[in-house]
Amino acid sequence: MDFNNVSELLNGMKEYYDSHDIRKSDIFQYESLRLSRNPDPRIKELVDKDKYGEYIGRCTRGWLSSDTPGMPSVNRLTFYLMPDGRLAGVWNCINGMIDAYEIFDYHDGYYTGAMYNIMGSMENHMNFAYYIVNDEGKVTEMLSIYGGMVVIDSENVTVTRTVLGYEGDETILKSSTDYRYKRTGDGFKLVKETDNTAEPSYEDRVIDNQKGLCKELKKAVKKCSTLEELVDTFFDTIKTAEENPEEEVSYTAGTNPYAAFVPGGSECIFNLMRWTPTEDDEYYQLQLNVTFDLKDEEIPYESMNDVDGVDALWDAVLHSESFNALKDKKIKKVVVEVVET
Repeated sequence: MDFNNVSELLNGMKEYYDSHDIRKSDIFQYESLRLSRNPDPRIKELVDKDKYGEYIGRCTRGWLSSDTPGMPSVNRLTFYLMPDGRLAGVWNCINGMIDAYEIFDYHDGYYTGAMYNIMGSMENHMNFAYYIVNDEGKVTEMLSIYGGMVVIDSENVTVTRTVLGYEGDETILKSSTDYRYKRTGDGFKLVKETDNTAEPSYEDRVIDNQKGLCKELKKAVKKCSTLEELVDTFFDTIKTAEENPEEEVSYTAGTNPYAAFVPGGSECIFNLMRWTPTEDDEYYQLQLNVTFDLKDEEIPYESMNDVDGVDALWDAVLHSESFNALKDKKIKKVVVEVVET
């Protein structure tokens, strides 16, 4: 395995997901140990010295202790240990709603961690990580890729490379860098490199007029607009904005899988959003939200962003399952607003 070859990294990830079924995983045959207030010494040792996911996987990052506002704090971590002490996998039950897994597969000189989120019948591929080990079996590098790449076949891919060192019993973070590549023919070209350990700088931020854009969008939206006309109006309007390197555009639509857990949450979502920074390092969200006169019909749930550009997202929305399932439905309400987060 050439860990500097993006095509090899993606192929390895795709081959894994194509050949493994999380619902039939063999990790459950191994000894399970729950992380509790008085954990098994084998788990306590791993958790106590784990700083960057080098021992217990990236699936657990940020969840060792958490309490999401308004949600029950019932997160639980269960570890599955092979007879030789190596981790076969980690199961993280998040707020009693989502089952997050990382399944480990061992090779000569490295192992992989395939991450999944499962909520009911919904299964999502999350990050896929390569853990490179030295002769002592310690992780020296971690390479993480968004697992959705196996299904979206994006023209862009970001590889996060974390380099670790060891001084006695202490793990040292040497570097953490995001490398963004663009597909070129049969390979990938590096287009951007971001140092994750550098202090953030906001001096070059472009603070554009989202509120003014909102007024323009409200004027352009007609009461009798079809869903396709609303989508076209949104994209036509945001393309008149000043070019902003920090702009992000996203689309979320379909039957809301979280509606039952969020008081007042809409059963069906149709949301187009443009994100840009504010003066105080927060974000403005220009949102177009559409609600429909639906009964109990299930609409495919989809979420995507402009990783391949705004025009590509525009085209993807109009060809998405969720859009095509909703385009002929009766529109109940259209809301255009700017939300500050």
